[in-house]
Amino acid sequence: MLQQRKKDFLQRLIEEFFKKLEQMVNGRIVPDSSEKEALMNECFGFFSENLQVEKNDRLEDLTEKISDNDLLEQYAKLLMTEYDLSENKDKEGLLKPLSIIEYLENTDKTFSWERTVLKEDILHRLDRS
Repeated sequence: MLQQRKKDFLQRLIEEFFKKLEQMVNGRIVPDSSEKEALMNECFGFFSENLQVEKNDRLEDLTEKISDNDLLEQYAKLLMTEYDLSENKDKEGLLKPLSIIEYLENTDKTFSWERTVLKEDILHRLDRS
């Protein structure tokens, strides 16, 4: 029960983060770079505090720490967003979210439109770099 509440809380925070980010991208909110970075750090901080996830964790560690597929998918989306906001467009930053999505496709056989779109977005960014 406590684990489910933690998951719901994290899911809500992540959704709020992406809503704010979408507003920034669409120009409704004009943030400075420090505000963008603060939002990203806040989101990574929640994963770190609640699930003990670190940015340099390997895929095996991530799947062990984030046992919920929805949260794992959100973490991949967060990593892709970090790549989008970074000035250094190193394709290595996209390989981890891609490997997370591929892992989810192999382990969770239910179809997810959001997962498919996320994978295509990552592949598109990799093609551009």
